[in-house]
Amino acid sequence: MRKDHRPYWLKQWLDRANQFYVDRYVRPQFDECGAGMRVMNPRHLEVSGPKIRVGEHVHFMALPDKPVRLAVFEGLGSITVGDYCIVNPGVRVTSASAIEIGHSCMLAMNCYLSDADWHDVHHRIFAPGSTAPIRLGNNVWIGDNALVTKGVSIGENSIVGAWSVVTRDVPNNSIVVGNPARVVKEIDTDHLTMRKHLFTGTVPYDEFERDYFRSLLSGNTVRGWLRATLMPGKDS
Repeated sequence: MRKDHRPYWLKQWLDRANQFYVDRYVRPQFDECGAGMRVMNPRHLEVSGPKIRVGEHVHFMALPDKPVRLAVFEGLGSITVGDYCIVNPGVRVTSASAIEIGHSCMLAMNCYLSDADWHDVHHRIFAPGSTAPIRLGNNVWIGDNALVTKGVSIGENSIVGAWSVVTRDVPNNSIVVGNPARVVKEIDTDHLTMRKHLFTGTVPYDEFERDYFRSLLSGNTVRGWLRATLMPGKDS
């Protein structure tokens, strides 16, 4: 559909039902899980293995054809996702060593973080092969379809361009692109914002979100929503 036709009250009801599912069935899968976690399409968030921890106000955005997967291989690794992060559809984070993601990080669609080779060059029978920890500093942005390989540390505020392959450490406040990724620009941090500011500003996030959707869905009716759902047209 080209727009959301749901009445605001219906969105509120569906959000409460979704949050009940998240609290009842998703939260228990984590070793630790902070307050304010949101999951779009929680049935498509796949959590596999122990030692997976998530901070406060982390948002997961999964889709049926692009699930989000956090996996620790046979208890050998660990995954920590810091406060205020957003994890978009198709993201995979797979650990057999340790993956640490700082606060306010953004993982774009289909990016992949893996701290292991999963098989040795010569001995290809047993996993996980060679391993080394990955660390993302605070406010890191990993672009669409980017790959971060074992042993890499990415400095705070840095950006990894779409489709890049990161095989070595990235300095703070840098933009890297390519395969292998290399620094192409430094970031001016004088006016830099981060997702943390959504939750620590003068307006609480819940209030900001409520006002936004109340305005966006203003005037929507059940009749219009049903018509757009059952008989979609050019105005749907």
